[in-house]
Amino acid sequence: MVSSIDKVTLLPAILLFALSVYLAFLNIQVTDSATKIAILNYATVSFIAGIILIAAWIVIWMIRLGSEKNSR
Repeated sequence: MVSSIDKVTLLPAILLFALSVYLAFLNIQVTDSATKIAILNYATVSFIAGIILIAAWIVIWMIRLGSEKNSR
């Protein structure tokens, strides 16, 4: 069963990774320098936010695993 923490962290992380891939592809298509920089900044920020959400999920998963071991 998927917990609410998984829904809050994993789904947005997947969406942010997909957004960063789309923006990186869009960055290849654009020729204007200022627009390229802005799109690349958004792609980088969305990728880093996805990494942070995955790291938060791993920490929460480890805490949950530790608490399940202690309750046995």
